Amino acid sequence: MKHQILNRYPAVVWIRLYGELLTSVTGSMLAPFFLLYLYEQLDGNVLLSMIIIGLQPLAEVLFTIVGGGLTDRLGRKKIILFGLLAQSISMAGFIFAESVFFFALYYVLNGLGRAVYIPAQRAQIADSTEANIRSEVFALINTVASVGMTLGPVLGYFVYTQDPTLMFGLQSSTLAIYAVLVYFKLPETIPVDTSENEQIPQRFSLRTFISRHHYVLSLMIFSLPISFFYAQTESSYRIYIEDMFSEYLMVLTILASVKAVMSILCEIPLVRWSNRYSFRKIIFISYSLYFIAAISYGYSTSLSLLVITQLLLTIAESLGLNRFLNHISEIAPVNARGLYFSIYGTHWDLSRMGGPFLGGLVLIEWGGGVLFLLSAFLLLIGGIAQLILTSEKPSLKILQEK
Repeated sequence: MKHQILNRYPAVVWIRLYGELLTSVTGSMLAPFFLLYLYEQLDGNVLLSMIIIGLQPLAEVLFTIVGGGLTDRLGRKKIILFGLLAQSISMAGFIFAESVFFFALYYVLNGLGRAVYIPAQRAQIADSTEANIRSEVFALINTVASVGMTLGPVLGYFVYTQDPTLMFGLQSSTLAIYAVLVYFKLPETIPVDTSENEQIPQRFSLRTFISRHHYVLSLMIFSLPISFFYAQTESSYRIYIEDMFSEYLMVLTILASVKAVMSILCEIPLVRWSNRYSFRKIIFISYSLYFIAAISYGYSTSLSLLVITQLLLTIAESLGLNRFLNHISEIAPVNARGLYFSIYGTHWDLSRMGGPFLGGLVLIEWGGGVLFLLSAFLLLIGGIAQLILTSEKPSLKILQEK
């Protein structure tokens, strides 16, 4: 049985799983408390905190498409290695940052590292796995990350109350260790045939780019409501929750840990179950659950309701996010997988760039209930648009020939 499990996935996947586990523990220690740390360092300035939070995704927007193109030309391994080292350096820099300028600088560097790393590692998974298990592999990676996130928030709570800078040091160290593992153990998986890349004109034309990639661009645009919603849960909600719970840090820790446990238990079974249904049906279910979860975030005032909301959120992302990644791997030309993953992933960067600031404005003027009601409305519109888009989807063969 053990031998069958080991042989089910290639070595690239196991290395990726190990690295994800290593970094997810320390990353999840930091994630629930980073905004609060920044908020305290900037003397409680909400809008300035949100602006700095938006700088990382701004850098990702600027560098993601370039990074996706580079990973198709230079190779997955080099870009992954660069991305990990850039993130490691930025985390180390936060230990010594004392001014707004350095907070902003290291956040931009971290955004650059993420921008090139994420499409490269997703393209490598697509290169290395068969189509029939690809969504399962994406789910498995998320599950391993959830294992780390089960321990991380609890450990982070105790470390944060003692010395928040220790979390930056731990995250920097684990990213550096992962980079060493990549350098010595990770093979290059870029397809040998790059003839199509060589035919791309050197002079960039925005009109040609949009025409050539209009379908994946549309998928990205209509996914913006999902990432906007996540941007609020990661930023404004952590300030909004202070007014509802006296022990809000403990509540945030419990919610993060509960969601991680739910992901571990549910994600892979849900993905396997969803494979029997069409892409459009999974889109409908996922967006519907996101819609309900957004309303619940805005108006739930008890921990038990928030735990139920975490379950809905887990089901929505297990079904929807993994299926979207698998869909991108199906429609992307073999030698442009990095580019397609980078185009689609830009919706996360756009939302995390402007979402915290816009959410902060709504939070200040109208409160958290209105903010998450707005998120629910956008999810409704986005889900309808995705269903219309995919109903008119051209065949995969035509997409790959363009």
